[in-house]
Amino acid sequence: MRIYADSGRFRFGISIAVIGDEGNTMIIGQLRTPEVIVTYPDQPLADAARMLRDGHIGALVVLDMHDPQRQPRGFLTDRDIVRGQLLKGADLYCLTVGDVMTRNPLVLPLDMSLSEGIEALRSRGVRRAPVVDGNGSLAGIVTLDDLLPALARNLQELAKLMGKQARNVAGQ
Repeated sequence: MRIYADSGRFRFGISIAVIGDEGNTMIIGQLRTPEVIVTYPDQPLADAARMLRDGHIGALVVLDMHDPQRQPRGFLTDRDIVRGQLLKGADLYCLTVGDVMTRNPLVLPLDMSLSEGIEALRSRGVRRAPVVDGNGSLAGIVTLDDLLPALARNLQELAKLMGKQARNVAGQ
């Protein structure tokens, strides 16, 4: 992850690796939610919308029912449902998940670093993504809500370090 500071005259970047409690770089696999509610392209959109509502969630991972590897084929958000209905001018009960889902979703590997995951989400303009194992099989889901607390803890530690260093310099 790169954080940029602008002093007015100079612009410089600082690379940050997000470190966990054990001193290792944090990876997506540590922050994912392993339980994922899934749907299928041929499922009625009204049923998928009900699943989102009943589960108090904002997205479903779309799988191919016949794929034993469970590789994500799409992603369905509440926003996809609204946009799809408006674009197609069709009733919720006349559409399927496959009609409105986001195809070829961003997927994040279990071993991706937190900072790389945040950058991948930012570059695609999304707030959540399926997490996959080394075979591309669904292994969870991660959202910005999962990532931000870990990042905030690291930034808090950085701020403490900077404050301590500033006190040390002032005391000399």
